[in-house]
Amino acid sequence: MAGLFDGTPLERPVTPEPKSAPSPRVRREKRRGKWCTVVAELGLPKADAKALLKVLRTGLGTGGGLGEARDGAVELVLQGDHRDAVVQRLVDMGYKAKAAGG
Repeated sequence: MAGLFDGTPLERPVTPEPKSAPSPRVRREKRRGKWCTVVAELGLPKADAKALLKVLRTGLGTGGGLGEARDGAVELVLQGDHRDAVVQRLVDMGYKAKAAGG
């Protein structure tokens, strides 16, 4: 006699889903009258975020630094409006980056 859940997904054992690549959000903000690009929701430790910041700064030829979000997460702050270029570079690196904001 077949069970009630025979052949359904409920019969299979529960396995943890593989951790997917982080999906950072790239937005632009106006700070002190000038545009800046902010990369948030990276999910990286501070040392790795610093290395990624260096790659982005040298690739785009701009300045920038590390910021901190309200929840304590690390954000990358780049000088100037480079949102589309940053999204493209992050996608090329394997991140699932998306442009956020207007």
